[in-house]
Amino acid sequence: MEHLIEIFNRFKEREAAGNSPLYVYWCGKIVEDQAILNLISHIPKEQPKPNLFFASVQFVAAQKNHPLYSYIQHPKLSFYELEQSFQQLINLCQLYEVELIHCFQTKYVQTNEINRATYLYPIFSEIAKMTKLPLSLIEIGTSAGLLLNLDHFHYAISEKNSVIEFGNPNSDLQLTAQNLGEPLKSVFPFSVQNRIGYDLNIIDLTKEEDYLWLNALIWPEQIERKERLKQVRKLNQSITKQLLEEDFLTSLPNITAKLDETTQIVIFHTHVANQFPEKLKKDFLQLLNQLSNTRAIYHVYNNLFDGHLHVDFIQNGHTSSLKVIQHYDGHGKYFDWNEQTE
Repeated sequence: MEHLIEIFNRFKEREAAGNSPLYVYWCGKIVEDQAILNLISHIPKEQPKPNLFFASVQFVAAQKNHPLYSYIQHPKLSFYELEQSFQQLINLCQLYEVELIHCFQTKYVQTNEINRATYLYPIFSEIAKMTKLPLSLIEIGTSAGLLLNLDHFHYAISEKNSVIEFGNPNSDLQLTAQNLGEPLKSVFPFSVQNRIGYDLNIIDLTKEEDYLWLNALIWPEQIERKERLKQVRKLNQSITKQLLEEDFLTSLPNITAKLDETTQIVIFHTHVANQFPEKLKKDFLQLLNQLSNTRAIYHVYNNLFDGHLHVDFIQNGHTSSLKVIQHYDGHGKYFDWNEQTE
């Protein structure tokens, strides 16, 4: 159990702190509760345990209309209410242990945070500007494929003394973020010809259970994220894309071979590669090098080597680093832009 305690302490200090007082409090109590730790030990080793546990708790509490759900819906709690919420968490775990373990064994942590589009859109705009081609977007770990819709959103990015807007001005969904770095000089609209996403488990937002699971992955205090998910649900259905529950290593060569050569392939993934075994990381990079012998690829990613956001250009087996964004928020609230791209 020492390893579990370490995981939840680290989650509390590095992720929940400053973002979720409710999860911070629960983490502090969970590490002292042997019964809950025993329950959590049923989570598969390849899944982020705090994220999957808390999402499962949200999901089951909502499904069963358990009293705990009222604390999740209204998470601004006094210290006394925080303790009450933890007692309800204990009760939920006792009553619905079977249902929680079922979630652990059948569901995945695949948060589809669309606000990451606030820094992806400018990156893709630069790529389209350099290549003068429409883009073929391929996302690894796509979940419901929401980031593949990023050209259909409207953006308002706060900079030092101004706000820069780009994207679709007629969109019902506006995303906001703060740029802490160099000003975005100009962000041009671009054309997306192909939208392809890979995931071990595709989330289908036309299914209520899938929608509720994606909602449960969002932390209680992040009400705006839950509202954005509601907004994007309808938009997502209207945009054609290809979502594949396939092994991307074996499927990518066939998929990329079929793409129009007058498009630029961009393969991207955010907050996914940390779940890759080392061999998969090595095989993936080797595959990209092989594919680049046929046509050039842009690779946009994080958590493969480090936490930074990278933009690489791969051609004829050679990789060039075009941009590295070191500081950004995992939920897309801010980023530190730089003009490295050549």
